[in-house]
Amino acid sequence: VVQSLPGVTGSASTSLGFRNDIIVRGGAPNENVFYLDGIEIPVINHFSTQGSAGGPQGILNVSFIDEVKLTTSAFDAKYDNALSSVFDFKQKRGNSEKLEGNIRLGATELAATFDGPLSKSGKTTFLASARRSYLQYLFHVLDLPIRPNYWDFQYKITHQIDSKTTLTFLGVGAIDDFRFVAPRTATLQKIYALNSSPSINQWSYTVGASLKKLVNKGFWNVSVSRSHLNNINEKYENNLSQDKGEQTLLYRSNEIQNKLRFDITKSLLGIKWTAGSDLQLIQYD
Repeated sequence: VVQSLPGVTGSASTSLGFRNDIIVRGGAPNENVFYLDGIEIPVINHFSTQGSAGGPQGILNVSFIDEVKLTTSAFDAKYDNALSSVFDFKQKRGNSEKLEGNIRLGATELAATFDGPLSKSGKTTFLASARRSYLQYLFHVLDLPIRPNYWDFQYKITHQIDSKTTLTFLGVGAIDDFRFVAPRTATLQKIYALNSSPSINQWSYTVGASLKKLVNKGFWNVSVSRSHLNNINEKYENNLSQDKGEQTLLYRSNEIQNKLRFDITKSLLGIKWTAGSDLQLIQYD
């Protein structure tokens, strides 16, 4: 859906269905910024390329999304570090009257989604989902040497303090594992796939809370969040679980972002104006 918008396209690998890279007006995929209910989400794809948002499989539960706003220029002051675009995702609220859910079984994954009230008054609701892939079993049947495996989790808790004030807690997390096994029947294509890529052990999460209040002709929002990406890549001569040979790559990295944001949006004399401030503590090793 996003790639069908004006000025938005995907990379060559995206057109082949391999990745979810987003290119806006000729910019790079790492020039886009993503917000979920006012909280920045640095990682939105499984097996993501570090420093970029692209990856072969999305993390966000699309059934939670109520609205998407795409800004490709004239960014609001409350959005920092945006070069190509800002994606502002807004999630729906959970059902305030009853508990409901669904379990989905697809060709490559199993997912469960639930939402409902957390209080008798209905002022506190929740959304929660978990998903687990079983691509490794499918690739075992197809005798492919790669074994991708992932989990992801997402939740949102909304509390309506009064008619104008809303408190929200949310979290998004993913666990990715990409390994290799020896194929039962060796071909040139399988040998190339076995030896061309590193194994991947990657996990990430974002948790946060935001307080939004409606004021005269506008609103203000304050949010606090923490994001963490742990990425380990290893490459051996033949990548096999037995007798791997010489190690040719060992990459370990952590990115941790702690953020406190405040922004206000108001309308004055028919003109919308915004202001914002952002306090960040960034750690990297």
